[in-house]
Amino acid sequence: MMKLNTDRLNAFYQVALDKSFCKAADTLCITQSALSQRVLKIEQEVGCKLLIRGNDGIGLTEQGKLLFQYASEQQAREQDVLNNISGRSAIANGIVRIGAFSSVMRSVIMPSLIPLINSTHQLKAEFYSKELRELLPLLMSGEVDFIVTDKVIDDPLIESIVLGAETLVHIRNSSLSHHVEPPCFLDHDVHDMTTYSFFAAQGLSEFEFDRSFYDDVYGILDGVRLGFGEAIVSKHMIKETDSFELVPYEQLFQSPVVLCFIKNRYLSSLQKQIIDHLKQNAPGYL
Repeated sequence: MMKLNTDRLNAFYQVALDKSFCKAADTLCITQSALSQRVLKIEQEVGCKLLIRGNDGIGLTEQGKLLFQYASEQQAREQDVLNNISGRSAIANGIVRIGAFSSVMRSVIMPSLIPLINSTHQLKAEFYSKELRELLPLLMSGEVDFIVTDKVIDDPLIESIVLGAETLVHIRNSSLSHHVEPPCFLDHDVHDMTTYSFFAAQGLSEFEFDRSFYDDVYGILDGVRLGFGEAIVSKHMIKETDSFELVPYEQLFQSPVVLCFIKNRYLSSLQKQIIDHLKQNAPGYL
């Protein structure tokens, strides 16, 4: 019966995690040559390519994704056992890996985890702010343990927990003496349907407007502050000091905030604490 060599599996796991042979070699305190040999050997063991070298760094083949998920679970189980044996906190030397869309990452998800992140247990945090369409592939590849998206994912493999809802509002710069017609609305990119969805919910599907595109929600907010256009944004992101005019509408428009993770994957004690902190704290930031 074939058994995976632990050193080779750890080498593969670290390269997949860091997306770099150089970083992984430094983490494991071995030479890049030794690391490359270990990865080559495990690819020979399983009989297929596991890693893809691309312009954006190291990626995973479909077989590599399966092995990475297995290695991630093994790492989580091992850390739990070691913490239990030594009597250390469940979050000691753990890693938080979460992907979320930009309007909730910095303003909701990160502050919700302050008690964990600011602990004295050497907890490492990896946060990925992504477009909504990029989140599910990030979770399925094993690159993150959790994603936060705007809908319950209809997939038997995915567990979805509704954390609350964002209230979306129409803002514009209140200091401008006039507004252009048709108005220009600031969105993330051509795939961002937020503005269309908002006006459709108000019964204004035929409302005409131009669009400009910004990298993330903070760029959108800056654009409105500078008078570059108007926007549909999350109300919880607006500060009292902002010079925004909130345009009133009859219909309240809300968008769910949903925590998702792989249903049958082993959850470490740390990951369970992350879920509990988000369920308890996120609603207060929304």
